[in-house]
Amino acid sequence: MTDVSHHELAESGATGPDGEVPRIKRGSVGDRARAWLRRVLLALPLLALVLWTLAPFLVTASVSFKERAEVFADPGLIPLAPSLDAYREVLSSASFTSSFVNSVVVGVGTTVLTIIIGVPAAYAFARFRFRGRHLLLLFTLLPRLVPSLGLMVPIYRLAVAAGVLDSRLTLIVVYTGMLLPLAVWLMVGFFEQIPREIEEAANVDGANLWGRLRYIVAPLAAPAMITIGVLAFREAWNEFTLVLVLTSTPGKRTLPFELYLMQGIEGIANFPGEAAFTLLTVLPFVLVYTWVEKYVVAGLISGSGK
Repeated sequence: MTDVSHHELAESGATGPDGEVPRIKRGSVGDRARAWLRRVLLALPLLALVLWTLAPFLVTASVSFKERAEVFADPGLIPLAPSLDAYREVLSSASFTSSFVNSVVVGVGTTVLTIIIGVPAAYAFARFRFRGRHLLLLFTLLPRLVPSLGLMVPIYRLAVAAGVLDSRLTLIVVYTGMLLPLAVWLMVGFFEQIPREIEEAANVDGANLWGRLRYIVAPLAAPAMITIGVLAFREAWNEFTLVLVLTSTPGKRTLPFELYLMQGIEGIANFPGEAAFTLLTVLPFVLVYTWVEKYVVAGLISGSGK
């Protein structure tokens, strides 16, 4: 029960028959104990989630600052003699530089192409009423139900037949095709929440379909578009199985494939180098996501209201 001061009760006129201000009893010990227990029960799952998320990164960071021998000799989290040799080795390697550039090009290309195709398609589903609309929207989600491993052979055969193996453009097109269903579904839910009256007013002023989409709908849909862009970039940045079958030369591979290939000639794994490579791979995306996180949350919430 909330505590209220005598002064506040007197000013509000809440007095008894004899003019005295009634006393408000404080919460009992049992009430305070139950409130404390509720806070603990809410905090424990959050704490477990934080530990579950941060523990792999802490271990990876610890290994990246160790020497190869120390990784096996000392399993402790704090390195005995911290070293940046693993980071120097990774940053100085040509494979990391080329794969990083390839990942950026493929990620940005996939993001741009997904938005260019997904926004008009989602707008059509949200605003136009045509026969089989809901069934077609359902079918657009079917490709997301097929594991990428099951698509390796068909996509490889198509790429061989078209003569487009070992191309970053091929990776961009394939990734876009895999991401479009999710992009369309999220954008449809967002577009349906934009009032039609806004577009109708613009239509009265002479705006055509593309004008309404460009100057009215697109600015309002910016959070959802940023969300789609972040999801598309993440998928393209982390994809491994399709890179495995669609690329064959070192200069066309992306970061996940190069990380997979990090194995010493002598057969001994370079764990500090792999850990440094992993953190350098994750860090750019974490920084970008931290910058646009509020827009991503807003876009996901809006899209989930469909």
